[in-house]
Amino acid sequence: MTEPKDRSETDRHSPEVIARAGLVAIVLGVLLAMVQANTRSSSSALWVTIFIGIALIGVGFRIEAAIRARSRR
Repeated sequence: MTEPKDRSETDRHSPEVIARAGLVAIVLGVLLAMVQANTRSSSSALWVTIFIGIALIGVGFRIEAAIRARSRR
């Protein structure tokens, strides 16, 4: 008889957890980009670009979670 997989390993890669991580990345990326855009720093554009990139990675996580959730059905 085979032993079931460790539940914590399965839960960490579930679509719900990935989707939540993506949402956090989107919110933080956009928030930090807005804050940085309102500062008058010489490297402000670089940081805004980096934070928008983080938000786009979050969008990718959300898409990945949706694909995984759909393939489970």
